[in-house]
Amino acid sequence: MAPERSIVDRLASEAIRLGVKTLEVEYKDGHEEVFATTGPVGFGIASLRSSTPEAASLRSELRGIARRSRRVSVGDGHYELRCRIFESFGEDAFRLEIRPVKAQTGPRAVHGRVR
Repeated sequence: MAPERSIVDRLASEAIRLGVKTLEVEYKDGHEEVFATTGPVGFGIASLRSSTPEAASLRSELRGIARRSRRVSVGDGHYELRCRIFESFGEDAFRLEIRPVKAQTGPRAVHGRVR
């Protein structure tokens, strides 16, 4: 059985399929609201009750990515995830940037699974 993918990996995969490059996560009325954004336009793709283990995991993962970027693979593409934490109405909010990783060529190319 394959290991379960993290909540951030699942949300990033959805954003990539939608063609957006940024996710924003903000607290509102007892929920973590997840928005897929492109430029000034965004739309909700998930809402997690803040008291659930899934929402706690989401916040924890995003804080970890803010300290150290992470890579994910979706289909044949490889992406780097970077996160910034900012304040929104007295609560922590998160902006997750999804950047394609350019393939390396030549003698320094490393082949292997990208996490």
